[in-house]
Amino acid sequence: MRIFYLTLFCFASSFSVLYGQTSDIAVPIDTVLADFQVSTADGVTQFEPILPELKGIPGGRQPFYTYLWDFGDGHFSVQEKPTHHYNKPGNYQANLYVVNNYDDGPRPKRRAKGVRVDSAKRVALAPSPVEEHFFGSNGVFQLFKNANALPGQDMVIVAGIKHQGKGRVFLLTNEKAYGAEGLKYAGQSRYNDEKMVTEPMNTDAMQSLWATISKVMVTYSGSPDYGIKEEQSFEAGKAVDYFSALYGDYQTITQYEVESESDEPQFSFINLDVTPEMLADTNAIVTITGVYVPDNGEAMVHKLEVPVVTSHDPNKMSLKQSRLSYRTVAKKKELIYKVQFQNDGEGDAKNVTLEMLLPEQVDPTTFQLLSLYPACDSCATATDRGCWRQFMKGTDTLVFHFKDISLPGTKAADITDQDSTKGFIRFSVKTRKKLENKPFRAQTKIVFDQNEPIVTNRATGRFRKGISPIIFAGYGGFIASPKDRTGKFQELGQLGIGIAPIAPYRKLYWQLELYASPSRYKEAVYDIPERGHVPVEMVDKDGQVRQTEVYYDRYHRVRRSDELNLRIVPLHIRYNFNSFLAAGIGGMMEGRISMDNNEERIYIPLETMFDPVHVDQGAWDELGNKWSAKAFVDVTAGRVYFGPSIGFRYAYGASRGQQWHVYLAWRL
Repeated sequence: MRIFYLTLFCFASSFSVLYGQTSDIAVPIDTVLADFQVSTADGVTQFEPILPELKGIPGGRQPFYTYLWDFGDGHFSVQEKPTHHYNKPGNYQANLYVVNNYDDGPRPKRRAKGVRVDSAKRVALAPSPVEEHFFGSNGVFQLFKNANALPGQDMVIVAGIKHQGKGRVFLLTNEKAYGAEGLKYAGQSRYNDEKMVTEPMNTDAMQSLWATISKVMVTYSGSPDYGIKEEQSFEAGKAVDYFSALYGDYQTITQYEVESESDEPQFSFINLDVTPEMLADTNAIVTITGVYVPDNGEAMVHKLEVPVVTSHDPNKMSLKQSRLSYRTVAKKKELIYKVQFQNDGEGDAKNVTLEMLLPEQVDPTTFQLLSLYPACDSCATATDRGCWRQFMKGTDTLVFHFKDISLPGTKAADITDQDSTKGFIRFSVKTRKKLENKPFRAQTKIVFDQNEPIVTNRATGRFRKGISPIIFAGYGGFIASPKDRTGKFQELGQLGIGIAPIAPYRKLYWQLELYASPSRYKEAVYDIPERGHVPVEMVDKDGQVRQTEVYYDRYHRVRRSDELNLRIVPLHIRYNFNSFLAAGIGGMMEGRISMDNNEERIYIPLETMFDPVHVDQGAWDELGNKWSAKAFVDVTAGRVYFGPSIGFRYAYGASRGQQWHVYLAWRL
């Protein structure tokens, strides 16, 4: 028996290994380390990477690495083989982050290695090229990223400050518009004695801090800098509204305190993990916002745009609003696109042409250029060299041409700043008035001089799921009455409410509804045979009222009822054929509540000398089940996505009758 169980266990284990049904077996992913070697001579430390050979994608462009070196003393470089001078002896821990562009293999993981400095002479430290040009946005505070956001990997944000005195830095991540927390804080350096604030500030403390701010400078970048500066001054206490709105757009707020006795730059290296929940399929742009609030001086806000990518490709197209609200965007909302490119050759690129295939949901004629690099004027000015021009190609392709520029290549021998090899345009377009609720995609062909075009990813926008309230008003009646009720119904109108997903496009969706409609019911039955007598009062010749009896052999019966009809539609499946026509099928429960009912009998006397006798019988017991189930079909015409429409519904309930309804509906 033991042999049997042992055999069974081995078989099950083998099956699990073969088919991946066990969590005990770890599959190594991205285990390649970004190794490097360190050598020191004459007080100068040389760093050189030791990296695996790149595996280019078949038919793709030549792959290459980009680097971020953290020297372990608060300084950094993005050169391939940098040198560095440490001002103090000691043990440092250097880190190397690399990104493999156009590569088909795993991205090498960060490598940390100890650097020992036995003796050092304090000298005026020459900054690395990236440090020297770091504060191009506002000269005081800026963010820099080493990579785009690729789910399952990590990235580094370098926060730089060049300001004397004390201050507080806030890092705002995970915009609420994107839902899930795509970026997770994974720690940061403390080379400059940064004091982490682990306890979140309460609302009162935060507002007290904001209330002291009289001016703010807002800048933007996304590798490279956008060259946009927005300065805003506040009256006393008015900054609270601005910062409340800014912070309210984010889910995650990280903060730390800094202090400097001089204007020497201080750099903090903040590690962020990109979770699998990040919107990898949208090619969106998320924004990381840094806020620097000094004890003296104006506040600085720097917004760093980070593309979400599925691979590290410097040539790409992104859409800022990748998750949209259909309700708000339907009224000619502006969409912001970014096309970025990089010259990965040895020589300068002179002409770069971007052929942007835009989705049918946007109007290309509403194109507005927001920022660009290389910075140049329009060719419509006096000069026609070192300029840009824009025109349409067909009805859906927007062409943007950088003419006679000089964009250096990554393989040029004198390149020290990788950002100088990158270009981009940011532009806005407006949606069309008739906007269908379906994903919309844009793509760009990038042509460097006379080379073959590079086709970017598809920048995809999608509408967020949401609920649309509906208001109904209508009128209806019976085609065939219920078998247990032979009288006439008079419906006095109907009001209803409903909910459904926002404007689904060419797919089945559900809808819930609730109606209330007052109605009147009258049932008259004539000449019902019955013999009997009823008491009546008569006035004799002397004017005296006396009681007598009148005999009858038949009577008429009239029943009246004021009712409130309730209709609950728990199951309604609909389909929008286009923005003007939709149909549905479903089932509903219908019930009636009697608000007031009475029965009157009219007795026909045997003797013609007497008039018919009217007798109020009071309330009568309604017959049949007050609740019934019915199936229906429905068709709607008009603005079936949002706005008013008119509908017709036919309901069948077998013995409970057949009904028709005409209604107006307004989707909000």
